[in-house]
This record gives sequence, C-alpha cells and structure tokens, in this order.
Amino acid sequence: MKTKWFLTSWLTSAVIMYALSFLWHGVLLNDYVNIKYPMWLYFLLAGVVYLVIGLILTYLYYYTYTKKMQYKGALMGACLGFFIYLIAFVLGVSFNQNSLHHIVVDFIWQMVEQGIGGSSVGFLFGFLSHMHKVENPDGQS
Repeated sequence: MKTKWFLTSWLTSAVIMYALSFLWHGVLLNDYVNIKYPMWLYFLLAGVVYLVIGLILTYLYYYTYTKKMQYKGALMGACLGFFIYLIAFVLGVSFNQNSLHHIVVDFIWQMVEQGIGGSSVGFLFGFLSHMHKVENPDGQS
C-alpha cells in the first residue's frame, strides 16, 4: 500500500469535511448556539468523527480502486453520507427540530459533504498516482 498516498488522502478528506461541517453548522445555520455541552468537547468529538469518516472513505476507495470510474469517490462519499445521516437520525442527533424541511436539507447536505470528501480522496489518489508516474517514468517504486 502506498502509505503516503493513503495518509495524505485520509487526512485531507477529514479536514475538508470538518471545515465544510463548520461552514454549514457554524456559519450558515448558526446551529452551535443549540449545543448543550462544552464547545471544546463538540469540536473534539467532531474531529474524531471526521477522522473516522475520512479513514473509511480512503480505505474503501483504496481497496476498490478502478481507473474506469471517474466519480467513484463522490459516489462512495454520498453513499456513506446517506448511511451516516440515517444513523444520526435514528439516534436523534440533531441541532434543531425535526421538521420535514430540516431533515431533507440536512440529509442532502450530509451527502454533499461526504461526497466532496470522497471526491478529494479520488482527486488526491489520481494526482499522487500521476506524480509518481512523472517522477518514476520507468515504473520503479
């Protein structure tokens, strides 16, 4: 396994998804005012969750690697976002009331957020693979 590729893709996707979550919940929706426990604890746990999501995305992408599917990372991320939101919904993890409008918008956002994270994994794997070929034109590792 290309450890550098894996770590770079994993950590980059986790940071991107964490930043998108902060943008969505902290800046656009201002949901953080509804948190009933210390903010540092929320940000710490959210960081751990996004590291795990990024790890799952990167692992799935790496072990299902095919050159034929251009948007595989985005599709995998959107599917993962779908299941993550279902888990959060069933467990009752939410910042706001569970109106149908809020559920649909948050559900779509979760899929978009994880889709972007998956796209970053796919982009980085493709970019690093290309750079490896440029640096090693004779095919040696």
